[in-house]
Amino acid sequence: MGIDGAMESRSTDTEDVARLLVRCLRAEGVEYVFGIPGEENIRFVDALNGSGIRYVVVRHEQAASFMAEIYGRLTGRAGVCSATLGPGAINLLLGTADATTNSTPMVALAAQGSLRRIHKESHQVIDLVSMFAPVTQWAARTECPDAVPEMVRKAFKTAQSERPGAVFLAVPEDIEAEHPTEPLAPLQIDTVRADAPSPSQIARAAEVLTSARRPVVLAGHGAARADASAALVRFAERLNVPVATTFHGKGVFPDDHPNALGAVGFMRHDYSNFGFDAADVLVCVGYEIQEFDPVKINPNGDKRIVHLHRFPAEVDAHYPVAVDVEGDPAQSLDALAAVLPESLTYEPGTGEQIRTLLHEELRYGHDNDAFPLVPQRVVADVRTALDRHDIVLADTGAGKMWMARVPGLRAEHLPDLQRPVHHGLRTARRDRRQTRPAGQESPGNDG
Repeated sequence: MGIDGAMESRSTDTEDVARLLVRCLRAEGVEYVFGIPGEENIRFVDALNGSGIRYVVVRHEQAASFMAEIYGRLTGRAGVCSATLGPGAINLLLGTADATTNSTPMVALAAQGSLRRIHKESHQVIDLVSMFAPVTQWAARTECPDAVPEMVRKAFKTAQSERPGAVFLAVPEDIEAEHPTEPLAPLQIDTVRADAPSPSQIARAAEVLTSARRPVVLAGHGAARADASAALVRFAERLNVPVATTFHGKGVFPDDHPNALGAVGFMRHDYSNFGFDAADVLVCVGYEIQEFDPVKINPNGDKRIVHLHRFPAEVDAHYPVAVDVEGDPAQSLDALAAVLPESLTYEPGTGEQIRTLLHEELRYGHDNDAFPLVPQRVVADVRTALDRHDIVLADTGAGKMWMARVPGLRAEHLPDLQRPVHHGLRTARRDRRQTRPAGQESPGNDG
């Protein structure tokens, strides 16, 4: 058979890269792709028809990136966004960077000019991989049709493994139209199981807590991702210790629990920060330094820290880790509680006073009919209107700090893009109501 015959046979016996890519996305459990079609990715968009994946068309690619991010944050599965080459791809950059800094799984797909012209100056062709590399866990360009199943599997595995984040894949327009050398299938998904902590590290952490006088627990975003709510409650009740959360960790510990301190991390010295003033040991569960600067809870850097997370702590002068326990946060909490003496008790802290202050503030807002509305009234009304498992989307500004006051709700913060985030949330959590108070006009309200 001649070369022409071989190429003809290859094109008729195998699907093109666009359809193979969609099949791989489907195998990863993708339900939605948020984006805007373009000439260079039109085959991919067409292949989504009838695939079972819904293509959600937006007005701006930046909105698509934030929709994908909030989908990933709420489901734990990578949200997917797509754009055409050049300016379209560049517009995905902000949401992609935000997903990585917020430890949120996301896969961004973009078209690229053909391989025949990317080596030279050409219309709307820029080095997208180099642009996205600093703000992603992995950035790559597809240059071989046969590599598609491997690259898609690697993209989702990288995005969804701890520490989760964004991945970027560029698909040149000529590669999208080509066919693999033989029929290919999506790769098998290898599920990562929660890992148990090291017994020796648990023993070291127990020594720290045994000698502590007034420990405080801080639960962060990693605790929420690990679904460590029940373990946190067990740990708090076993040791009778107070528990605060970061804003991204809000909801992982019940705000109406008698050990709850509320959310910390925004104001320099808020009510909840008082609980840390007299603490000598901080048990940080799934806390990530990017959530807020630890100087706010350890200004002198003199508190001993037990860090429980799936990966090591970042280095910071105000976050001196005495013991770093790597493993599943829920398993680590249970293992630590199991080895501590039953008779262990601690000095009383300021938790009850803090809860009283927060309750009085909520009551003040509930009874306040002043106009314009005081923030406490908004907090009280939001609490009255929504159930425990409903969600508040908080815009940038003072509003996010007041929404952190709302007891018993999960709060999500994304900067200045409430409407597209709202749409992304609806695809991920149709079973939950949401509210999105805004203190300013959001420039990205064009989802």
